[in-house]
Amino acid sequence: MTSDEDPAPDAAYAPGEQILPGWPSGPEVDADVEGDESAFALVGNEIRAAIIRTLGDERGQEGPRPILSFSELHDAVDVDVVSSQFNYHLQRLVGSFVDQTEDGYRLKPVGSTLYRTIRAGTFTGDASFGPVDVGFDCHHCGAPAEGVYGDGMFTVQCRGCETLFDLVLAPPETLDPGDEPELLDRLNQYTRHRRLAFQRGVCPTCVNRLDTRLIDGEASPFTDYEHRTVSVHQSCGHCGAQMYVGVGEALLYDPAVVSFCYERGRDVTSEPVWHLEFAMTDRFVTVRSRDPWEVALAVEFDGDTLELVVDGDLNVVERNYS
Repeated sequence: MTSDEDPAPDAAYAPGEQILPGWPSGPEVDADVEGDESAFALVGNEIRAAIIRTLGDERGQEGPRPILSFSELHDAVDVDVVSSQFNYHLQRLVGSFVDQTEDGYRLKPVGSTLYRTIRAGTFTGDASFGPVDVGFDCHHCGAPAEGVYGDGMFTVQCRGCETLFDLVLAPPETLDPGDEPELLDRLNQYTRHRRLAFQRGVCPTCVNRLDTRLIDGEASPFTDYEHRTVSVHQSCGHCGAQMYVGVGEALLYDPAVVSFCYERGRDVTSEPVWHLEFAMTDRFVTVRSRDPWEVALAVEFDGDTLELVVDGDLNVVERNYS
């Protein structure tokens, strides 16, 4: 804090400007982009996509975003075009995905996000594999559960009774089934990342607030494969992301659930969620009322029980121990 006799120096940043060393934007450029479709059209061209990939590859895994001069960038991009044509495509990216500085060109933060999406193979990958052993027997029929990946989805399922335990949308580029235990651990952690965002009421795709509500199990599009009395439906009104899970899975990160299980030797924050019967089935769920909704979940370990009672918006209204 300063006094009138010792005034603070003039700020180097304007009000509202982000203080991010190495990340300031270059001069604003009108890229003539209108709407989401035009943004996709910008990178639909092979040369522009190659520019994004090259600038991203130059950074590697650490350090600030590198700045490449026009000649360095032109030489690094593996396309056979004259400088004038290359410059045309580069300038189409400037202002939207690329910064133009006094020293050259670098990816904007949104350009870095686009680069990672390309590298993950989100739109172009076509990997498929399975079945793989997911380490537990079906909670309904006792047959070995299995994991299968295809069409950008990893499913945890039982071939015996056709129960679907999980469906994970995951980009394919790094999903090599050569090391199954390591792969399953990564998929489990990736699932948890998305589930935790949903369970905190935030869309993991666009950061919008989610609508969360209880619905009858028969209203779920997966009703023939999940066997639930009641489901939790979470949806984003902005980008359309949505998720259907059981009550136990939706409450997995409740602090009382985490501590109750950990004190009894079970870490639900790291154990694959598919192994947890209270999260994967409705055997521990009691519907007390549907109008208004009141549902109880009983988590049982070592003869002790933690009961959570939720309302129709999944707010916990009671926590009881016995």
